[in-house]
Amino acid sequence: MINFIKKYLFILKITSIVFLLSNCTSTKTNTETSQLSDIEIYSRGLDSLKKGNLTRAILEFDNVFLNYPFSSLSSKSEVMSAYSLYQNNEITKAVAKLSSYIEMNPKGELTRYAHYLLAMCYYAQVSSEDRDPSTSIKALNYFKLIITKYPNTDYSKDAKLKIQLLKNTLAKNELNIGKFYLRKGAPASSIKRFKSLLQNYQNSSVIPETLYRLSEAFLLIGLKDEAIKSNALLDYNFPNNTWTKLSKKLLKNKSDLNQKSDGKFSIINYLKKIF
Repeated sequence: MINFIKKYLFILKITSIVFLLSNCTSTKTNTETSQLSDIEIYSRGLDSLKKGNLTRAILEFDNVFLNYPFSSLSSKSEVMSAYSLYQNNEITKAVAKLSSYIEMNPKGELTRYAHYLLAMCYYAQVSSEDRDPSTSIKALNYFKLIITKYPNTDYSKDAKLKIQLLKNTLAKNELNIGKFYLRKGAPASSIKRFKSLLQNYQNSSVIPETLYRLSEAFLLIGLKDEAIKSNALLDYNFPNNTWTKLSKKLLKNKSDLNQKSDGKFSIINYLKKIF
């Protein structure tokens, strides 16, 4: 029993020493930081960022904000901290920090960049067209906001490219859901998805396959005339596409496909006719 008590007291002593040393180190670090100017702390953050030490960079930029809240570098440090979090794949924290910054600085010097970085945070989470598209929709909306608020900036130019990529992703998601309904023997539900895709993502890369699948769905419910129209639209707008070649095998009477003329089959006109 005595040996047990001695052993317990020894462990307790060691634990206390470690705690004191840790506390002294933390106090020393905080003291050193408080003795530095805002410029010096900010510079240390930039240096850490350049070296790839993102955790340290986040700490330094946050220290500027905490120790010098009224400094001209304070708000800039908030954005740099958010950027470091973004680079460190701490997306949730970056989003929270950027949202707070934008709310507090609606017309700040770095607000337009904060909007762009916020959009990129959502864009970075877009990983597959087969998953929940909510993140893609959020990113799309934020990039649209950038185009509206800052139309003549480099952020706007990049936003336009990102929007097209996001629309392709969302279009693929709609197409995959429509194809899923086709496989499950629910052509009416698939037609609704294909209709939504054609209406909302007209310039996406999956339009040819969508028109092909739409023809399939119409044939499954016995609407051959509508299938012919879909094939004609596909043939007129994408004559050399692989899906156009495959579409001609869907209908036995290939002469029915020769209905293209005078730009008659645009997607908008087609939708007005069949929907």
